[in-house]
Amino acid sequence: MNSNQVLIWLSSLIALLLYYPLISGILKGEIKQSVATWILWVSLDTIALVSIIMQKGNYLLLVFYCTCGTIVTLSLVYKRLFSWTRFESFVLGLVVICLVVWGLSGSRWATIASTIAVCISGAPQIRDSWRTPDRTTGLIYMGYVLANSLSFFGGKTWTIEERFYPGMMALLCLTIATASFRKKDQKSPVISVTAPL
Repeated sequence: MNSNQVLIWLSSLIALLLYYPLISGILKGEIKQSVATWILWVSLDTIALVSIIMQKGNYLLLVFYCTCGTIVTLSLVYKRLFSWTRFESFVLGLVVICLVVWGLSGSRWATIASTIAVCISGAPQIRDSWRTPDRTTGLIYMGYVLANSLSFFGGKTWTIEERFYPGMMALLCLTIATASFRKKDQKSPVISVTAPL
């Protein structure tokens, strides 16, 4: 096993291990995630997975993302944490566009389109992480930054099928982690008229 394969397997193992605290936190009600985002992520990741496999690229991390992402989605549905807004409908349109791009332009463009769509569909999770920052969520997503970075550096060549997906996911996860780590807004104290000076 060469060093590229070691990095790819290590990244996949880290990702797999990170799903345990995420799913456990969701089931305990300690971690909030957008179920619509996860449904869209799994759909788009599946498009990226198949398109990268067809190009014989760096796909192992995506196998774990699709499998474990489905378990996360089912956990969120079980906890009834479901909402669907216009934005999710917009991203669903992106899924359809990715399928059309795939059919018309081939696997390379399907990989690019689905990866960009995954980043766009992460906006509700970024928003939710910003509104209700949570250190545990931030730590989990920092772990995903590490997993994606290892997969990126494990790519054999500087090509779309080897490095584009993990590179973009590292940036997306870093954005979510950063939003999760921000300090909560603190309300400024109201000074009473009768308060002593």
